[in-house]
Amino acid sequence: MMTRASSARALFARAAFTLFAAIVFLSTIPAPTLGQSSSQPWNNPSQFVLGNNNFSITSSPATRYYEWTVSQQNIAPDGLERPMLLVNGMFPGPLVEANTGDRIVVKVTNNMTNGTSIHWHGMFQNGTNWMDGTTSVTQCPIPPGQSFTYNFTVPNQWGTYWWHAHTGSQYVDGVVGPLIIHSPDEPHLHEYDSDIIVMLSDFYHTPSEPLITWYLTSASEGVEPVPDNGLINGRNSFNCTNDAQAQFPTGSKNCSSNAPLSVFEFKQGLKYRIRLINSGNFADFQFSIDNHTLSVIEADGVDMQPVDVQRIPIHVAQRYSAIVQANQAVQSYWMRATMNTNCFNVVNPALNSSVTAIVHYDGAPDPGQQQPSSLDWGSKPWAGKCLDLTEAMLKPVLAKDAPEADVQIILDMSFQTITKNNVNLGYVNSTSWVPLKKAATLFQANKGVSKFAKSQMVITLNQTQTIELIVNNYDEGSHPFHLHGHQFYVLGAGDGSYLPGRSAINTTNPLRRDTVTLQTFGYTVLRFVSDNPGMWAFHCHIDWHMQAGLMMQFLSLPSVVEAFDIPKELKAMCGKA
Repeated sequence: MMTRASSARALFARAAFTLFAAIVFLSTIPAPTLGQSSSQPWNNPSQFVLGNNNFSITSSPATRYYEWTVSQQNIAPDGLERPMLLVNGMFPGPLVEANTGDRIVVKVTNNMTNGTSIHWHGMFQNGTNWMDGTTSVTQCPIPPGQSFTYNFTVPNQWGTYWWHAHTGSQYVDGVVGPLIIHSPDEPHLHEYDSDIIVMLSDFYHTPSEPLITWYLTSASEGVEPVPDNGLINGRNSFNCTNDAQAQFPTGSKNCSSNAPLSVFEFKQGLKYRIRLINSGNFADFQFSIDNHTLSVIEADGVDMQPVDVQRIPIHVAQRYSAIVQANQAVQSYWMRATMNTNCFNVVNPALNSSVTAIVHYDGAPDPGQQQPSSLDWGSKPWAGKCLDLTEAMLKPVLAKDAPEADVQIILDMSFQTITKNNVNLGYVNSTSWVPLKKAATLFQANKGVSKFAKSQMVITLNQTQTIELIVNNYDEGSHPFHLHGHQFYVLGAGDGSYLPGRSAINTTNPLRRDTVTLQTFGYTVLRFVSDNPGMWAFHCHIDWHMQAGLMMQFLSLPSVVEAFDIPKELKAMCGKA
């Protein structure tokens, strides 16, 4: 097996991209217009403080209706202006908030030049698999100039989720937003006074389309584009003089080095629930607030027994909730989200890996006039590897033992350069996924198809069983893997190969979640129950890697899928995308 490129290849990769980008940008990216970096009209901080809209947590079902328009707009989240894809002109996009049992209805109008789709990350979609929003799996894209209405209910779920585009690499360019489900039955509901969303993301000054195109050529030699910056709730600042030293310089003349940071208002004596969402593309973050302990109470929509930490590692697509006590002196403190650069193949000289926001106590000097002087925790950050909070630390409140496995499936994840054009691609076993054109595997299964294109790698699960996955990562990079439509049991992980009967696993109330990090050159043991009929993607959530083919699918209960009454307008989009 050939691993991805080392940092020694970075100079060649950057030079090759410079020539390529000069051609692509001229043809695809319109000339920017000067934005309003200081006021940031596209960013709405108030939506990240839950309760600002008089939302009531209740057991009475309701319908939550939203109308969205997706379009391109030039904005400058960190001061450097670039074209982005926005929902209703907002970045991050609008909050979706509901109670358990509610119906969520979202009409999406596509005002872009390419098709799009929206995935509701972490939603089970039981009985509405076709609303999962995964292009070439559960739908074809919404064509330019047209609309589609997503309509689904959320029974038996609550917690922190998010939504994002699932067509190409569009979510990297801004089509993301928070999705929060409440319930009066949440065990930690009365343990905090205020509820705050904190969305972390890496950020690229170059649009994703040319980066993806370059990455999937031999010129990249498997080197992923490294972020230029990071954002907290869509905000950060950037030293504009660093653009010239970036991995991929933009040469932008529309840049201000004084873009505002996100500010979170605390009142001494109160307790705050911080809902962390890594809505980025590549970076694993370590999150902390100076002088404030984080009591973790949720992971990926599963309530956890509280565990106190100083830092929370959070990989792409994962979510955590932590309760923070405002028990420090009245002043301002740094909120930190530090990228684990050990997990990048090359160095981007423009990147400041420490992303910051401000926690401002009521009564302290205005943070615009006096920035925090607080210091980072004295403890060392987590190890150089990109790893999750351990399974031993995270214990679900609702105890469930993992059922005995009925079927064991071995999945080998790797990157290889074996094609004629010498492109470094991702493989699940021997398959590198390629999205279908004007087709979706769900629609094929709905017609009774049982043999799919080899590029799809569909594993069929004919009956309700407990499936054990032995997932081997033969790559030098870590991979946050997400299973659509399910939460899985995380039984164990370790270096090297899994040895049945010898490698330690835990089946007593193990961690349950929907996105897990596969450690480098190691194994992970998962189990899930195939009781949710549909076509479900299982993929690396680093978008560069998914576009390179690191994805496969499970077809659960095909006899039920054949009886699905899929909306005609959804199938009709396949002829127009």
